[in-house]
Order: sequence, then C-alpha cells, then structure tokens
Amino acid sequence: MDVKISKSDLNRAERMLSGIKSGFPKAFKRTLDKTASGSKTDLVAFVRERYNYKAKVLRERITVYKCPSYKHLNSSVRSVGPGVHLTDIAQTRQTGRGVTVNVKKATGRKLIPHAFIAPGRHSGKKIVFIRETVQGKRVSRYPISPIYASHPEVIYNTDENWPKIEKQADTRFRKNFDHEVEVVLKGIA
Repeated sequence: MDVKISKSDLNRAERMLSGIKSGFPKAFKRTLDKTASGSKTDLVAFVRERYNYKAKVLRERITVYKCPSYKHLNSSVRSVGPGVHLTDIAQTRQTGRGVTVNVKKATGRKLIPHAFIAPGRHSGKKIVFIRETVQGKRVSRYPISPIYASHPEVIYNTDENWPKIEKQADTRFRKNFDHEVEVVLKGIA
C-alpha cells in the first residue's frame, strides 16, 4: 500500500520544523509509525465488516514494521499466514449432520456434511476435519483432511477493496502528520 503526500506539503513542514533539532524526522517517524499501527486496525475492521473471522486471528496475521531510526524513515504493514481454520470463524458449530459455518455475513450459515471438529494432532487446537474419499466412498476412519477458509489477504487485495484501504491509510497519514507537526512545534514553545 502506498500513501502519497505532496512535495509542497513536505517542504512546508520541513521549513516549519527546520529550527528544531530533529524536528522534521521526529514528526515524520511518529506519523509513519502511527499510520502503520492504525492501518492494521483498519484492515481488521475492514475484513470483519463483511466476514466473520475472529479479530484475534486477523491481528496475529498482520505485522507492523515501524521506522528503525530517524535516518531510515520507512514503515510498513505486512499480512501473511497459513490458511485460516474454520474454527477461527465466529459461530462455527458441530451438529449431528456435520459442521455449520458462516464465513461471509451476507451468505448465512452453511452446512458442511460429514465434517467434524476435533483437536489437531500436534497443536491440540480444535480444527474442522472431513474424512477423505477413496473410490467415491468416504473412509470410515483415516485419512482425514483439515478444512480452511479463504485467506484474508485475498479479501484485501481485490480491485474493489484495495483503493478503499489505500484511501483510509492516506486519510490517517494526513491527520497524523498534521498532529505530529503541531506536537513538535508546541514542544519548543
């Protein structure tokens, strides 16, 4: 995601803060860091608006890299991770006929026949499994396969959603930049 600020705004802020030691880098670093942290919150809220992913799961996938120093003014937000288990979707339930899950709020609950919830072998975390089929018949015991929901990154990275996310980040950046310039200026008065 790219946030753009005009060269004239940067030059004006740099001139205003030129008499203050590390004034501009301090304000710019704080702005970048706050914008990155806020963008993480925006991404979680954006997905949870239409999907039932648990907020904790989304926050664990998103990492904020803040500016390491005043000389390296660069921060970023990165979202990666393995597939999301269906048990990390709110209101996933075991029923007598399978597992019901409501991934997308607009579609409602769906039944996955013959699926079941059991603890994972190594993690102990509850996972939705389904028995595999051999020659068109479900096996009676093993092998079983976990079922995953789509990656939240697929939701962010669409032609429809990405401009909205960038606009939110741009608005947040401008608001934070104005505030931080003001804070640095008031710090010497």
